[in-house]
Amino acid sequence: MRYYENDYMPFLNAMDDDALWYGPAEGQFLQGRETMIKTWQAEDHPLRFTMGNLKVRHASAHPSFCNVMLTCTVVTHYPDGHDLSVFQRLLLCWCERKVTNANGEAHKAPRILVCHISNPHGKHEDDVIYPINFSQIYAENNAQPQRGERIHFHGLDRSDYFYLSDSIYWIEAAGGGKHSVLHTVNGETEVMATVASLEKRYAHLFLRCHQSYLVNPHFLRNIRRFRVTLTDGTVLPIPEKKYTAFKSAVMRVLKH
Repeated sequence: MRYYENDYMPFLNAMDDDALWYGPAEGQFLQGRETMIKTWQAEDHPLRFTMGNLKVRHASAHPSFCNVMLTCTVVTHYPDGHDLSVFQRLLLCWCERKVTNANGEAHKAPRILVCHISNPHGKHEDDVIYPINFSQIYAENNAQPQRGERIHFHGLDRSDYFYLSDSIYWIEAAGGGKHSVLHTVNGETEVMATVASLEKRYAHLFLRCHQSYLVNPHFLRNIRRFRVTLTDGTVLPIPEKKYTAFKSAVMRVLKH
């Protein structure tokens, strides 16, 4: 909790001397507590974070070891007033280590061996340490996931789901086209609706780039021949015959 309040030293002090840290961007890797401390101390950014919906689960294979999985929603607050929510997954591997205090006394203390943030986004070419260029990575996304039109879906598990449209990255045909999978900021949900029916009902919210896919145009990172890349790193195909029409449709939507 204090880490996301930009009070990061308690978290880093809990790291083992030779701990491994895998960050939220592809290729972000640090080894050793001193390396992490120097990295964070060299970082200066204006970002604020809010963390909520924290869930913690653990599994212990030995009295001295424990694996902890945390899931939470993290909202990044940008200086220009733009907010972005992401669903964060962290794996922390803890162990007991023999450490020496300031008085030279040895004792056992819990330390983090591995911190793995397992839902990575695409790495910006200028990104060297987290969270340098964090805003550049995510600012390409103009959507604000806590807003949008509320949509009701019937789930395959007989549940009713209510999603804000700006929390849905893309929609995929499933079950031989008889139902769909929503890919959202909080994971995947299977619903009892076809891609065709969703396209007809929500043409003002989603665009069809392929027979099997609808995309939220506000989550597009780039379009090239013949594919589209979303801000979560997903790459979807665009048939050659639909490429020009799809690109024009995206430009119309994003101009409004």
